[in-house]
This record gives sequence, C-alpha cells and structure tokens, in this order.
Amino acid sequence: MTHAGHSYHTQSKTEIIDIFRLTLARMNQAKKTLTSAGYEPIEISIGDTPGCSLITDFTGVDEIRPGNFVFYDVTQFCLGVCELEQIAVALACPVVAKYPDRNEVVVYGGAIHLSKEFIEEKTGSKIYGYVVQPGDNEWGALVNQTYVSALSQEHGIVKTNQEFIDKIKVGDFLLILPVHSCLTVNLMKYFYTMDGEVIKTMQSK
Repeated sequence: MTHAGHSYHTQSKTEIIDIFRLTLARMNQAKKTLTSAGYEPIEISIGDTPGCSLITDFTGVDEIRPGNFVFYDVTQFCLGVCELEQIAVALACPVVAKYPDRNEVVVYGGAIHLSKEFIEEKTGSKIYGYVVQPGDNEWGALVNQTYVSALSQEHGIVKTNQEFIDKIKVGDFLLILPVHSCLTVNLMKYFYTMDGEVIKTMQSK
C-alpha cells in the first residue's frame, strides 16, 4: 500500500503521470520480491488523487484509493487534475462586513471551516479559497479577481473587485470553493446535496 503524496508538488500533468508510473514500477518490484520469498497473495493498493485522475491504464494495480475523487477542490484544479465544473463542494459563508474603500468583505468562514491550507500564486498571493457565482441550487463560474486572502479562526477576508463589492450586502452568502475539500467537509461535519439530502461525515455519526 502506498500514497505518492509528492504528486501534489508537481508543475505539470506529465510529472504527475511519471510519478504514478514510477511508484507502480517500484510496487511491482516489491511484489515480485515478496512473492519470490513465499508471501502470497500480494495485492498492490495505490493512492493519490492527482495520479489516479490522470492515469487511464491501471494494469498491475489491484486497488486504488484516491480520497478526493468525490469532490475535488482548488488544489486539484490548479494542478490541472480536474476542470472547475468538476469541483463538487462549496462552502456557503454569510457576509458580516464590507469595506468598499479597499474592495474587501469579511465572511463568517475561517480556519475552523476552511482549514489554513492555501495555494500560492506566482505573484506571491496566498489563496485560501475561490469565490464562485451563486445560482439556483448550484454554482457557476469563478468571480473575477475574487478570493479568500486571509483567515482568522472564525472569519475570512475576501478580496474582490469594485463591480462585485457594489452588489454585495451584509447578510448575503458567498460560495467558496475550498483549497482542500477533505478538510472542509470533515470540519463542517455534514453537507447538503443538490437534491436537499443531508449527509453526515464519518466523524459526526
């Protein structure tokens, strides 16, 4: 059993695929060695969402365990592993304050909701989540130049543009795509599906 976690620190899809193939080759070598020593049956269990998302040939693999197949998130999107519309979880955060003079709003949604994981853009800006357009029981495209730029325990600061901040009122909800959906779902303990079903996470049962 293995998980190639270093696939999260790559710069291209090709790197991710190469890591998966090298990992599998090493696992098959280990299997051959163990089988020769009389240990059998030996099965290969392999994980990591980036690799399992991009690979199409799983010959030699008995089991895959990509934990983030269910939701995906901003990290997977930035790695090129999924499309934006494949991210299947968003956190609804109420706006508690707005500051038009600096194009910022404060939401009730902090580290205890989103964790403190972030991605870093080429400019050096830290992104703790992207804001998406709301819809009827769904969400749409990214809001231009709008992202969670800082977090405290309970609250987040959202940087945005003049047009969007003019539309936002205190009490409105912003939909935020998390950087790491596994952590967000675990922290929130339950989530709503599009058809209104409430699903609890394992820890909240």
